[in-house]
Amino acid sequence: MILKRMRNFVCAGLAVSVLAGTVSAEALSDAVRFAVTTNPTIKASQAEMRASAYELIQLRGEYEPRVTLSGETGWQRVSDPNSLSVSDNDNTKARNQLGVRAELVLFDGFRRANLVYANAARVDGSIFRLLDASETMALNATEAYIDVHRHRQLLTVAERNVAKHEEIGARVRDLVEGGRLPFSDELTIDDRVRSAQLAQLDVERALRDANARYQRVIGRPPSGAMSVPLAKAPSSLAQLSNTAERNSYRVQFARTQIDQTRFQSEVTLSDRYPELSLNTGVVRDINRNGVSGTRTDETVGIGLRWTIYQGGRQAERRALAERNSRAMALQAVAVRDVRELAARTWNSYRTNADRVTQLNDQLRINRLIVEVYGDEFLAAKRTLLDLLEVERARFNVEFEAVGARAGLAFSTYRALAAQSLLAAHFGLAKADIALEPRFQDRVKGNPNAIFNVAIEPLE
Repeated sequence: MILKRMRNFVCAGLAVSVLAGTVSAEALSDAVRFAVTTNPTIKASQAEMRASAYELIQLRGEYEPRVTLSGETGWQRVSDPNSLSVSDNDNTKARNQLGVRAELVLFDGFRRANLVYANAARVDGSIFRLLDASETMALNATEAYIDVHRHRQLLTVAERNVAKHEEIGARVRDLVEGGRLPFSDELTIDDRVRSAQLAQLDVERALRDANARYQRVIGRPPSGAMSVPLAKAPSSLAQLSNTAERNSYRVQFARTQIDQTRFQSEVTLSDRYPELSLNTGVVRDINRNGVSGTRTDETVGIGLRWTIYQGGRQAERRALAERNSRAMALQAVAVRDVRELAARTWNSYRTNADRVTQLNDQLRINRLIVEVYGDEFLAAKRTLLDLLEVERARFNVEFEAVGARAGLAFSTYRALAAQSLLAAHFGLAKADIALEPRFQDRVKGNPNAIFNVAIEPLE
């Protein structure tokens, strides 16, 4: 009865412990979401993105009148006997002037429109760059999480290896005391126990390093139990490559760079067109140019500025063409890099999947060998070295199997990142990270439209 009560008490305690561990456990998705939404690297990219959007809205001033206020006060002495009266000529007077002038550009060679187009492409580019950084951050967070989980499992394997060697050591000492084994076998097992303990020390240090990296990437130390489910694997290399190229934020960023370069070229070329502006103003003078009294000038009219000739324009056109060629080449580079990443990710996934299968089979066989060798050792059919060698082989295979399973899990998440789908997989919508990358669509055909709608998602 007493034993039964004690067993029930222990079981209840274990249940509470398991429940507490479950409550405090941090899921992979929670860790990734926390990292992406709080990491200062992402915060810096978000600030850069929003600054670009506000700079686009700032261009509203290019379409509105420019009003300037000018003033002047001081002393003036004018000697002009042909134009001034005797009382005013060669006489020092206090002179004051106050004026207001307004200028509204009517035509500028489409400079303002192309400025808006170029900046809209720049904003979309900053959004795609932020989204790409978020995918990278999500992948780094996933890797940090899996790395801690892997080292925890490796530590369990190392601890079990030490315990197994200590168990063998206890049996060896009994056999040595009974005269069935030589004293050298006791020394041998003591040496192997120390080696197993040193291996455990290395794993413990690596786990502490993994915890430190986890805290840097995620933003808080790991806590509670951890689990790493496999993500959905790609069906084929072709599917992975095509989806990666179609969704890639890096490729989309490169396309915005082409647009930005093209529109910026049009801004530069707009200097070759005339600029027409509507000008109006009023100036009030007191004692202007030596004439006593007050004078008011009011003006309104059309102004024209046109640079008819300026050297170097042919070279300027060639430079702009080369910059456009560079942007297009960089897009081609981005496409190749994405397709290479997809291929390497696929190769990693296939290799890890095969390794996990083979290592699991090998581990099963090694465990059977260890069990058989243990029985044969007790029956004096195997030496201690035989038993220790198969134990070493089992430990090495189990160690590799843990790493292979972690590698397989990571390769499935890496495949999602290659397709720019990792953040969404963890429940992070684009709206949680960045603005909607549609600024170019909003200004297409109507540059002024952006000033009415763009500010809403920024608040």
